[in-house]
Amino acid sequence: MAEFIKDKIAISGATGFVGKNLTKYLDQNNQKCVSITRTTLQRRKLPLLSRCFSLVNLVGTGTETTEKSFQEANIDLTKKVIDICKKSKIKKIVYLSGLGVSKNSTSNYFISKSKAEQLIIRSGLDYTIFRPSYIIGKDDYLTKNIKRQLRKKKILIPGSGRYIIQPISINDVCKIIHLALKSKKFSKKIIDLVGPEKITFARFLKNSSSKFDVSTEKISAKNAYLSALNNRRSVYGIEDLNILLGNFQGNYEKLRKLSGIKFTEIDKI
Repeated sequence: MAEFIKDKIAISGATGFVGKNLTKYLDQNNQKCVSITRTTLQRRKLPLLSRCFSLVNLVGTGTETTEKSFQEANIDLTKKVIDICKKSKIKKIVYLSGLGVSKNSTSNYFISKSKAEQLIIRSGLDYTIFRPSYIIGKDDYLTKNIKRQLRKKKILIPGSGRYIIQPISINDVCKIIHLALKSKKFSKKIIDLVGPEKITFARFLKNSSSKFDVSTEKISAKNAYLSALNNRRSVYGIEDLNILLGNFQGNYEKLRKLSGIKFTEIDKI
């Protein structure tokens, strides 16, 4: 009897920014994919996936509302993804967590991501957990935020603006995830998913708005948090501020050595 070959990659959260780009990249590289939607995961009866050798878990949320909690989106759905892997005999899971997440995290978002990481680590599955900085590409979250501010002719900088971000190109992210699915070098590792350059948030905003007739305005961290708490249309949400003002910096050299790819420079993204 011929050996049953598993040749597909399952992607949960395939309709999001990273999911859409990853699906397109894998398709261009002749890799078949199976999409799992949030609605599918929320059902009582979970699907059984055939011919899948790995699963990329992109389901989650960075914003908590009355309809959508961190517990439900980041923890409970991760449990269901693990169940799907075990029932479908999928051996490997790749998970996108967040830069700065740790067992000592204090923000609700980071705590939920840390708990999801621990579920995956204790699952018995092979895994690669990435902790990304801002992933930049067409229609990414941060770029859309900046575009909204550009339309209003004013860019807001919470706090000093001197905190560091390490943006990474969505194209590089797709390449690295693809490598992690195939290479044992990424097995059972937690890896910062960051770009090659560190830049202050204020400089990043200045570079992004240099060709536009807009003004910049600094807002104190306290007032930024008050706005986030009291105004649903605030430019920055609570977790946005926690991530930015946390000044989290990742280990780019570890990622560079593992991946071996040529990374896209900030001004080329």
